[in-house]
Amino acid sequence: MVLLIILVTTNCKERGQEANTAANSNPLKETISELKETNKPLYRTSITATDIDFITEQDPDAFKNLDYLKRGTREMPGSDTGDLMDNGAFIFKANFTAGNPVEIWAHSSFGTSNAAKEYAQKLSGRLGKLPLYMRNKLSHVILHKGDSNAFAEDAGGFFVLYSENMDARISTNDLEETVFHETVHVAFDLAHAKSKEWKQAQEKDVTFITEYAQSKPEKEDLAESAIFAYAMIYYPGRLNKNVEDWVRTNIPNRLKFLKKLFEENNSKT
Repeated sequence: MVLLIILVTTNCKERGQEANTAANSNPLKETISELKETNKPLYRTSITATDIDFITEQDPDAFKNLDYLKRGTREMPGSDTGDLMDNGAFIFKANFTAGNPVEIWAHSSFGTSNAAKEYAQKLSGRLGKLPLYMRNKLSHVILHKGDSNAFAEDAGGFFVLYSENMDARISTNDLEETVFHETVHVAFDLAHAKSKEWKQAQEKDVTFITEYAQSKPEKEDLAESAIFAYAMIYYPGRLNKNVEDWVRTNIPNRLKFLKKLFEENNSKT
């Protein structure tokens, strides 16, 4: 039986995803048919509101090494900083066995290159688990100290993470999924989140995968749906069968759209 998660919300995490620290991630209350009849989303959010390990430690990792380049002036937007420009940012380059390197810009508030490198390293392996066609769309990643929400800037080709939030996500095995979610925004939002084809898929489906996707259909539905589709397409059987059945029953058009999107982009790399 599939169960719907009822969450007690705490503070807000990545671009509005709500933190869930305890046992709310499973179980579900209604059956698949009941959920379909009421058009209820399956979860509150895709990452912090589930205990699903969409991307595991054993998954292929293309990360090769991390180089410290220099300190420099960089544009470092953040949700809790008043200064856009940082004159002493720590600049790293993450190299991979395939594809383009990705620069990591750590804010000068980390204090030392070693302190900044600790978090650049925590990120690098997670970048290595991204599909090549997604990672190649990243210009850079920005790291700040603090516990604010992760967010992406699709037009700029980057996303932003915060050190304490990274540690919290690592403790719950969610940092890989957070990196995936934000990279989906960078890789696909501009071209697809408001496209005619995606909107048609939304209209044909009976509901949304999460309440978060439902609340922001043009901003979050693509990224929220993509991580379920990714796990089902690349790692069949990783998700609970009832979850896979729910996806195929309730959002089949989004699943078809994302499968085509992944395949087309993979063929270009």
